[in-house]
Amino acid sequence: MFKRTLPVLAAGLLALQSLAPDEAAAQAGQVLNQLQNLNAKLDAILVPFKVVDTTAGLCDSAGVGTSSPNLEIDSDGTEGHFVVTSILFLTELPGVPETGFEAFSINHLEVDAERFYTRSGNLLGPTDGPGVYESVDLMGVPLRRSYDYANPIPGGNFPHQIVAESANDSDIHIDMFCSTMDDDISFSRIQVSGWKRQGDTITLTFTPGS
Repeated sequence: MFKRTLPVLAAGLLALQSLAPDEAAAQAGQVLNQLQNLNAKLDAILVPFKVVDTTAGLCDSAGVGTSSPNLEIDSDGTEGHFVVTSILFLTELPGVPETGFEAFSINHLEVDAERFYTRSGNLLGPTDGPGVYESVDLMGVPLRRSYDYANPIPGGNFPHQIVAESANDSDIHIDMFCSTMDDDISFSRIQVSGWKRQGDTITLTFTPGS
């Protein structure tokens, strides 16, 4: 885009030298407006992004009175939107219990400080045995209409994509529930991907359970 645009603008600037002062000023104003419009269009272009947290941590320790993890996704953009299309969790090794993700679910979602209760059922059932990896993408998982975690009545779905306005300290906040009385479970890696304005930076903050 720049290779095609700059020669045209350079030719326009050279042409200004042959004009009367008033005409040159008017033409220069038009050139500046064209440059500003071009920059605005470039700033608004959406590009893919991927953010990875390799520290992650505890989902929830076994026992009563434990806290659950939460995830915050934030853009430093001062205007415009960004889109999240995938939120991948990978369990830690060694020590993944046979229950796996059985007790891992979503409690609620906040987008631009607006809370939506999106309680899911079990994201995955028990694994085939101890010491295996498990992964899950939160986007599009089924919600539940009952409190039976083993056999929930299915409802709708967690969003397949989330659009936020880049206007808050925590543009997207996901509160999860990961209570199990018998086993600990930890995450080794969290990966968030989607689309953002090319000049913006997306940050990912995971607060482990305890």
